[in-house]
This record gives sequence, C-alpha cells and structure tokens, in this order.
Amino acid sequence: IRESLQVVRSRDPRIHRMPFLDAGHKLGGKKEGGGGSDYHALGAMEVICSSMAKTLQTALHPPDWLQGNYMAVRYEDLVVEPIKTLRQVYGFVNLAVSPEMEKFALNMTSGPGYSSKPFVVSARNATQALSAWRTALSYQQIKQVEEYCHQPMALLGYERVGSPEDVKDLSRTLLRKPRL
Repeated sequence: IRESLQVVRSRDPRIHRMPFLDAGHKLGGKKEGGGGSDYHALGAMEVICSSMAKTLQTALHPPDWLQGNYMAVRYEDLVVEPIKTLRQVYGFVNLAVSPEMEKFALNMTSGPGYSSKPFVVSARNATQALSAWRTALSYQQIKQVEEYCHQPMALLGYERVGSPEDVKDLSRTLLRKPRL
C-alpha cells in the first residue's frame, strides 16, 4: 500500500512535463494531455525508475553480505540466448537444467505466436515482443522514458535513442553489455 501511495503522490504538480500519452492515444482521456492517465503513468515511472536505480547501485557496489548472492538477468538476454541464459541462472543456484525446461524456454521465446499483452504466458516470438516498444511508442514518449529512467537504463546496458530514425531501424540493436 505504501509503495502504491508513493506512486500516486510522486508527481510534483509544480514541475511541467510533456504529457506521456499522445493526444490521439487510446488511453488518452477527455482532459487535455491525457489527464489522470498521465498523472499516474508519469508518477509510476518516476517512482519505479528511481527505486530501480537505487537497487542497481546497491548491486553495482554491494555490501559484503550481498556479494555473490544475486544475479541480474535481462529479459533481452533470455530472449536472444534462452538456453545459455537459463543455464547461467540455474548454475547460479546450483541446479541442473532439464531437457524439458530447455525445450520449454525455447518454446516460450521462439514460438509462433505473438501476444499484445506483455504478461500473458504463452508461446510467442519473443524477439518481436523485444522491440514492440519501438513501434508502439512515439519518439517523444521514448525520450520521456529515457529522461526518467536514464540511470537504470545505463547500468543495464540500454542505449538511448538519438533520433526517430534510430527507433524505427529495427536492424540496429540498442543493447550493450550491462555494467552489472
């Protein structure tokens, strides 16, 4: 409840920011700039990215008790190299990956389907889902996410886009090796 309230209260109304939602976006309310949807989307983004930045800084410079006791895994790594990443995760917790689990991971990341719902667990072409944000969000929305989330993005190895052309050029990866 406390975290939810932080998200709701996080946006400082004295700071003018461009609306997150485009005027024609289906989530845009009747109010100019998306109204309440903007308020909550921006507030949530600020709180989540700030919290993630603090967590990642702790992971980057861990206290003694945490060293060797965590593993950062990016979704993109699991999608691009599912078996390798799965083996690394299982190895980290001293477990062996079964052939069935490897088959499941491959099916879940390279299946024939596509889901527009990000948290629906089904076989799908995860490489399509990996770059869906590049076609679903406007350049202005992407720049706003980068503004709020630049610290965790940098630590996790996500490059910032330089132009609208960079966004639409799906042959260009925006990933580099994470600092963690």
